[in-house]
Amino acid sequence: MIKKIIFLFLLFLLFIYSQENSKPFLSNGEIIPYEGTIKKAFIAKVYYYDADGDKPSKIFVYVDGVPYHLKLKKGSPSSGWYYSQKLTLPPGEHKYYFYCEDGKGKSDRFPRYGEKSGPFVGIHKINRKPRLEKGGVYFEEGEEGKIFVFRVDYYDPDCKPPQAVMLIIDGRARPMELYKGKPSNGTYIAKLKLEPMKHGYYFLAIDNQGEKVSLPEEGYLTGPIVYEKENKAPILTDWKVKPELGSPNTSFTFSVFYKDEDYDPPAIIQVVIDNIPYDMKLVKGKKYYGIYELKKRLNESKFYSYYFYCEDGRGGIRRIPEKGSFNGPIVIK
Repeated sequence: MIKKIIFLFLLFLLFIYSQENSKPFLSNGEIIPYEGTIKKAFIAKVYYYDADGDKPSKIFVYVDGVPYHLKLKKGSPSSGWYYSQKLTLPPGEHKYYFYCEDGKGKSDRFPRYGEKSGPFVGIHKINRKPRLEKGGVYFEEGEEGKIFVFRVDYYDPDCKPPQAVMLIIDGRARPMELYKGKPSNGTYIAKLKLEPMKHGYYFLAIDNQGEKVSLPEEGYLTGPIVYEKENKAPILTDWKVKPELGSPNTSFTFSVFYKDEDYDPPAIIQVVIDNIPYDMKLVKGKKYYGIYELKKRLNESKFYSYYFYCEDGRGGIRRIPEKGSFNGPIVIK
């Protein structure tokens, strides 16, 4: 009989010690109101729950590292809201977190990592500094003519849109546009074509109160490297003179179609009549893709000779015809 009692007692002890203690759980912790003056009373509150029914042996809110004890306000000791006494805080931006222990070796913290911001205490409302993050450029190198996309994330803890978000590249400010998200918490981009060279840039933002932040805070980011694209010579087509026969009172029109695949306008475009060059003017289309003309009266002659000549300003030259000249027009009384 005694052996049976001892055996049942050991089973009971084994059952007791086999029940693992659950950790407590903190949630929905905050200090209210979110902002106020030095005369305002602030209250910290958090919800405490323990699945084993354990009440907290310790439960605090730490504000700027200073602990303040919390007491049960609503619910049961193991499942209820715990509040602080009224807190008076000095001016400035504060940080806080909650901590508890169940008295059986388990504890919890809210938030799990780090601290929450607030409240914000001051005679006047405090403007919090915005942040710039994840700034960079798509494609670290490329040929001229390529579009480079710069992006940066902007965040304002006061949820106010910025006065400006800018890309400062090679000392010049370029405005950036909101790509996604909200103006106060979104991604801004700038799309640029850049001249051939190694570039340097940084990002600058100005919030609605005039506070400036930059990324990086000092210096600049290098890149992208832009290589000079191999220049292609311009093309001259559809050359003609009208009319082909006339008098000294006739206005003769020399025309030619200019095309440049690099989008270079002509630095020089001329018609050379009897070895005398005359500048031509754009009459239709774009400078790099259009018709150029010269209107001129000519002295009496049985016939003239002419050719067209152009330069794109980057070493590209074209002459039509490549050798010799076209004949015409014929000018008679």
